[in-house]
Amino acid sequence: MSYCTVAFADEYFAKRAFSDGWNGGSDKESFLMLATEFIMDYCTFYDDNGDAFFYSDDMELPEWLQKATAEEALYLINLGKDPTQADKKTTLGIASADGAVFDKDFAADIIGVQCRRIIEKNGGTIEADAVSGGNNVSQGWVRK
Repeated sequence: MSYCTVAFADEYFAKRAFSDGWNGGSDKESFLMLATEFIMDYCTFYDDNGDAFFYSDDMELPEWLQKATAEEALYLINLGKDPTQADKKTTLGIASADGAVFDKDFAADIIGVQCRRIIEKNGGTIEADAVSGGNNVSQGWVRK
């Protein structure tokens, strides 16, 4: 199951600036599937009673969730690596390369900024470990 179809994302990005990475993406469906998995793993939505709520493939998905998924897929395409996997440069402990100093504590966000903003604006919560540093996420509620 994916929270967004390629057709929806194609139409969405046709109207959005700075989305060239989407048009050059080789396997859009795979990126949308991974984006959905990350949202499912690191974000929580709530029903009207405040209970955790999970979207399923037999439901009509809200447009904001489709947009958030498309944004996460674009983030992953532009990032060019799986943010849940270790970065070779930092795990090797390289202190300097051609004048660049690497921070061993640096990690890419798992959920990109634009995706987070859409989810948070609609009341979703995001796990702190989905964000590098973990301090820049807010809590809220989503009504189904």
